[in-house]
Amino acid sequence: MDEAVALVLASPVVALALWAVALVGGFSNGEARTAVASELAAQAASQATGLEAADAGGRIALGATLSACNETNSDIDVIGTGQSATVTVECDVSGNRVCFTGYAQTRPAASANARVACPGS
Repeated sequence: MDEAVALVLASPVVALALWAVALVGGFSNGEARTAVASELAAQAASQATGLEAADAGGRIALGATLSACNETNSDIDVIGTGQSATVTVECDVSGNRVCFTGYAQTRPAASANARVACPGS
């Protein structure tokens, strides 16, 4: 087989491989950003009061995932004003969904995140 024929046969395989790398890379990026967003949003919500907590958490969740997710949803639960908060962030990347819940408390200061099942999954 000469090089021209080999190149013609290999081109679709190379194109498919590059597409798969981009898709997996995009999903991994969305997953990592969602994990960080959930924790940062919970930290902001735990330090704010009332409606400001939900607004701050929602903005941070959206801002941190904007470049990686096709669609982002967040659910914020503030437990006591200025005490603790949990934020669940859902990221959709080309039909693949990932969800993380972030937790933060002000005293003693602590925060974490964990991957959770997405609603309706």
